[in-house]
Amino acid sequence: MVKENQSDKNLKELFFHVGLAKTGSTYLQNKFFHKLKGIKYIHTSKFYHYKEIIAESIENKLLFSREFDRQFFDETIKIAEKYPYAKILIVLRSNEKWIASQYRRYVKNGGSRSFENFINIETNKGVWKIEDALFLPKLKFLKRHFSNKPLILFYEEFQENPHKTFKKISDFSNSSYNEDEINLKAKHKSYSDKQLLFVRRLTGKFYKKDPYEFTDGEVTWLKYRTRWLILHLFLYLAKLIPVKNNKELISNKQLTDYKSFFQKDWEQCHEFAKEHSAL
Repeated sequence: MVKENQSDKNLKELFFHVGLAKTGSTYLQNKFFHKLKGIKYIHTSKFYHYKEIIAESIENKLLFSREFDRQFFDETIKIAEKYPYAKILIVLRSNEKWIASQYRRYVKNGGSRSFENFINIETNKGVWKIEDALFLPKLKFLKRHFSNKPLILFYEEFQENPHKTFKKISDFSNSSYNEDEINLKAKHKSYSDKQLLFVRRLTGKFYKKDPYEFTDGEVTWLKYRTRWLILHLFLYLAKLIPVKNNKELISNKQLTDYKSFFQKDWEQCHEFAKEHSAL
């Protein structure tokens, strides 16, 4: 049951971009959202202060953005409980490519497990579980907990025609933007398989724990930054190594197998979007 706080609703129109990560979120946050006119974008670094910002802001229309992956349900329900009338924006990417990109980030950040041990579609044992990589339950959750239809976008369409995606976001938020002000250059460059394999091998040798295995309070900010710097030094050194490495971080067969496994979920998401997306 969706319950609305009418006093808040009458004052402000709220938009939440709830990810997912590795679907162009960083680009939108740094290159596009702040270019929108007629809506106030709150930088992602201030996201977790959204309650205070909403209460104190003199702006009538606010846009918040944060990437949620495995935290999607826990974090989104907090928004729904307070602002069920909020308008939600989400971008999806084909499951197997999204998982592959998440794995590359995991290795870059110090993860040493193989792709099969990161998420295993046969045993469902690993850093991620199968349910973490399903999108349809997330879309159904949004439909169930928010009174407005979400704007459901697809990363592949975003890559093919970014301005079409920009227009949808602009129309959804009843805002505007100047195409000439939008820089289409990607925010981040990806690391090569050679670099990531090198880092994975070294982190597996020198670190006993993957980053996700640390408990709260176990890693201080200084320890985290030190490890981060070492990992990026490894990545840089790997780039300089002249020896060619023909090994793949993720094989084509693995991608094909994962694509087949998640195909039903992907197709159902497209069907869901046709009926329940705001545009």
